[in-house]
Amino acid sequence: MTSLVDELRALRRRVGVTELPLDVGGADDARRSQHELAEQIDDYLLPKLDRLDAPLLAVLGGSTGAGKSTITNSLIGENISTPGVLRPTTRMPVLICHPDDEAWFLGEGVLPGLPRTTGESPSAGAGLHVATSTSVRAGLAILDSPDIDSVEVANHDLAAQLLGAADLWLFVTTAARYADAVPWEYLGRAQQRSVALSVIVNRIPKGSEQQVGEHLRDMLNDKGLSDARLFTVAETDLADGRLAHGLEPLMTWLDALVQDAGARTRMIRQSLDGALDSLPNRVDELADAVEAQAHTGEALRAFAVQQYEEALERVDRELDSGSLLKSEVLERWSEHVGTGELMGKLQTGVGRLRDKIVSVFSGSPADSNAEVQGALESNLSILVRDAADEAAISIVDGWQSMPGGPQALTDAPPTLHRATTELRTRIEKTIEEWEVEVLDLVNEQAGSKVAVARTLSLGINGVGVALMVAVFSQTGGITGGEAAVAGGTAAVSQAVLSAVFGDQAVSDLARQARQRLLVRIEQVLDGELARFGVQLGTVPSADAASELREASAAVQGARV
Repeated sequence: MTSLVDELRALRRRVGVTELPLDVGGADDARRSQHELAEQIDDYLLPKLDRLDAPLLAVLGGSTGAGKSTITNSLIGENISTPGVLRPTTRMPVLICHPDDEAWFLGEGVLPGLPRTTGESPSAGAGLHVATSTSVRAGLAILDSPDIDSVEVANHDLAAQLLGAADLWLFVTTAARYADAVPWEYLGRAQQRSVALSVIVNRIPKGSEQQVGEHLRDMLNDKGLSDARLFTVAETDLADGRLAHGLEPLMTWLDALVQDAGARTRMIRQSLDGALDSLPNRVDELADAVEAQAHTGEALRAFAVQQYEEALERVDRELDSGSLLKSEVLERWSEHVGTGELMGKLQTGVGRLRDKIVSVFSGSPADSNAEVQGALESNLSILVRDAADEAAISIVDGWQSMPGGPQALTDAPPTLHRATTELRTRIEKTIEEWEVEVLDLVNEQAGSKVAVARTLSLGINGVGVALMVAVFSQTGGITGGEAAVAGGTAAVSQAVLSAVFGDQAVSDLARQARQRLLVRIEQVLDGELARFGVQLGTVPSADAASELREASAAVQGARV
């Protein structure tokens, strides 16, 4: 049976690989919560589950200037955590423990991701300064953390991380600031996670301790924190930088807690269970954010797909319009088959068609097929490139105004709004492959009739070109003289093919050839679309949300 630790590690991996790249659905809050969740699993849950008899960690947290360092030094009786004049005062968190417990806090038992320093005094920088003092009872460590409302983002992020690793929060505020919003945001997290909590109100004007204490107690009760212990500290002079009195009730309580192994274990268990109990809601919130990302990503992807579908439809319409047969294509085809003369002869009767076609094609230049074919290739290539360009521009413009779109375009190549430089080569290759496929169709259809095709002097290649021309021979969109020539072109192609295969076979061949061309062009456009898929590559799928919830449920199941 999988252990709780194994399931918790699996959840941690799932949380770690979750990405929230788009600014939708409260993404900033979700990213912060995700970071805090990962840190609490690493810094607190896994270490505590590994060793439930570890020393109790009491973290002093609070607002700027609340007096955390002063209270820390006063509890210990030594000036280890140095207050400063400048704000924020505590730049590096300081942990003070009994020498017998130093190895636990210097190792990876708690807050394993923070580098450690030791020595007489901490210095500014990232990490955790570990100091020892025999004034601290074995089994207890006191950690003076940075300000929760520090103007330095790294400081208040670190404060949140340290509070997440606490067995006991010693939350410090002042008589002037205990009703501020920021402290209550953190106290709300304490309530959410059922962490053992004590609140210290510092710098109360003498004589107002009871009034302030009662008011704050009512606020705590209203916020569901009725179990929190409350200590009031009156404004007093400092002696050697420490409080001469006022902390006696807190010190007595901490001493009793450390001496009572059962009480200490129950407190650790309370905070541990509270953190585990909080996981489902916190993971659900993260999963909700993942779903918001997924839905937004799907909308962006659907918009991009739609633009390339419209590009394909545009190509299809242009094939219908006959525009590919304009100018040089019509001229070369007319020169090749003698459209005007042949059309007059065709009117004398279908029965004499074979002879007329033979006379028309006799003596045609050997490279006439290639000229017509080349002109068709050029026009088709330009058409597809223009359609791809238009699609790319539409997607970039559209994403700029869609939720999550600007983030999806972050770090996009500067040419994303245009077709790729490789598109022309891919189109040309695609057309060449299609032309081979058309010839294969002619070969397959000809069968025993191949001799007839050769008798017509066209040969397989000539019949193949006639089939290609037939695919594009529509007159919509062509006007004036070109329309007449295009009409003649269609009739001549139809006549040539009918003479070889019969009317029904011609219709089937033209339909198949056109469909295969569109399928190939669609594949080319899918390659262009893939660039936009790359931009959405880190957007999670809805499956990621389900996997998070399943991993969370597995953790709770392993607790039974």
